[in-house]
Amino acid sequence: MLLNIVYFQVLFSVRAIFTLQILDFSKPDAPLTPEQKRRRNLRFNLTLLAVLWGIILALHWNEWWALLQLRSTTTGLPWPIIVSWWGLMAPVAYFGFILLHEGGHTLMGWLAGFRLLSFSAGPLHLTQQADGWQWKLQPQRDKLSGFVATYPVHPHHLRGRYALLIAGGPLANLLTGGLALYAHYRWLVPYGYTLSGPLYLLDAANCVFGWLSILVGALNLLPLTLSTGHIIDGKRLWDLARGGSAMHQHVGLLYFQYLHHQGTRPRDWDLAAVTAFAEYHSHSVLDLYAHYLAYCYYHDCRDLEKLRLHLNEALDRRKLGPKSMQQHILAEAAYVAALHTHNHEQARYWLDKAQQIKPFTDEEALFARAAVAHIEGNNKEANRLLQAARLQTQQAPHISNRAPAQECFDDLQARIDQAASQPRPVQLETNCNVC
Repeated sequence: MLLNIVYFQVLFSVRAIFTLQILDFSKPDAPLTPEQKRRRNLRFNLTLLAVLWGIILALHWNEWWALLQLRSTTTGLPWPIIVSWWGLMAPVAYFGFILLHEGGHTLMGWLAGFRLLSFSAGPLHLTQQADGWQWKLQPQRDKLSGFVATYPVHPHHLRGRYALLIAGGPLANLLTGGLALYAHYRWLVPYGYTLSGPLYLLDAANCVFGWLSILVGALNLLPLTLSTGHIIDGKRLWDLARGGSAMHQHVGLLYFQYLHHQGTRPRDWDLAAVTAFAEYHSHSVLDLYAHYLAYCYYHDCRDLEKLRLHLNEALDRRKLGPKSMQQHILAEAAYVAALHTHNHEQARYWLDKAQQIKPFTDEEALFARAAVAHIEGNNKEANRLLQAARLQTQQAPHISNRAPAQECFDDLQARIDQAASQPRPVQLETNCNVC
């Protein structure tokens, strides 16, 4: 009977939620902004979570209350402390297994011949700069729990070495989670309810960490396609194992990363390798990366026609990628429209599209913003952004050859200086066929 009551309460609650959303006349007719969508999704997820926990509590609250009172009696701890400890252990264990996951990638990558550029776990960010490693605390971007950025130090056996790097994260979770649960069931469970207060709290933390770590490790081994545009570890391993276009794209990206970090300019890459790499199609975010890499090659070769061709292909596929990559592609389109085809309307359009994804931070898209500011006649702001872009490039150790960037900076600086020396603004030629 209780189950039937809960069932009808859930149906009524869910129906009421959607009815209120339909009858909410305060919502604008215009499409929702990314921030409004984020808040709507957050409200929905919190409501769904509250409903699910309501069902669980309605079905098992009496059993849980009896167990909680028994634990409180045997350990000598007040039940609010026990509840608070279990609630505290969830976020602490979450940070712990994320840290171990990314640490597994880092360790295995080092053993497989990869060099670390940045490490992120939860709010902790470590980044290699020209003057050493720097750390900071800030929220994750693109709904990532953590990530590591690496590059191969040599081009041999990239497929197998990359598989080892990728497998390191899930294996670290499975190993540490398994050890934690082994300790729980081997040494602590036999004592049952005779555990003292501190030992019980330690066992609770150990149990939460063990189960969550194993769950995360197992989920990361599944070949899932994420809606965020990121490629999960299991999908990468599946692509590498089965071969085909996706495998060639993964290995190709690693090879060109190696060339980049060896100081090789894009225009010095092998044209046949670039062409072959761009011809692989996996109908995934890897296609976006392939066209962006080809765009970088033709940009350094100053081939405007093919540059725009691959930039347009990347723009068409941008929604396959993470939001940060989408924003970067749109900023590149704004830069090309501003300085290569001299179309200030298109430049402003693409830059506004990029900011619709999320507002720029003080460190993002500096050069593209400088280019758009220049073509719109705001040369003071353009010069400020350009100098910030120069400084940012000088401090970035992952840019092994700064010559292409410096050439772009010098070109824009010359345009700004020329505009400043003119008695009046010069009307630039407009080309509507851009990007």
